[in-house]
Amino acid sequence: MASPVDICNRALGKLGASTIIDLEQDDPKAVALNVAYPLVRDAELRRRRWRFSLARKSLPADAEAPAFGFQRSFTLPAGCLRVIQIGEYDLGPNLSDYRSAPTELWSIEGRKIYTNLSAPLKVRTIQQITDTGIFDASFVEALASRLAYEVCYRITQSHEREDRCLRDYRMAIREAARANALEVAPNEPTDDTWVMARLG
Repeated sequence: MASPVDICNRALGKLGASTIIDLEQDDPKAVALNVAYPLVRDAELRRRRWRFSLARKSLPADAEAPAFGFQRSFTLPAGCLRVIQIGEYDLGPNLSDYRSAPTELWSIEGRKIYTNLSAPLKVRTIQQITDTGIFDASFVEALASRLAYEVCYRITQSHEREDRCLRDYRMAIREAARANALEVAPNEPTDDTWVMARLG
């Protein structure tokens, strides 16, 4: 089982940098990774449908109805990073990029789902996972590659190595898909908006 320090050291190895013992130690590399690790972990979980982070929930309606627009509101479950399905409707790979159901059926605002759909509301979510013992090996590799990219310039001052880290990340995602560590959503694009923006 890889610990957060193990994952960060894997990232440092990709940068050709020396390892750390603890994320709290007084070392510029540890400081950079201590800040980046939880943010990058959650962003990577949210970005793709890693099978180990998927959950099915049945949500009760809130006691208080919305002020207007919809008949019911439902509170998102604790640790929910993203909703990927509401009822029978798949929300696609990214809420901002694609939606396969009519938008008037619901609105996700803050930690609430507003809808006229009946209770209990069946949803599938991507959950925040902090226990590294649950991480898929493919996710560990992808996370290490993404961490390496995020802290690369701060540690190495090398744009060339940054580009290498991006290639490592993309390769790790392809390997994860081949290993069936990722659930493929309907019509999911090859690359997400983060990768496409980086290549643009």
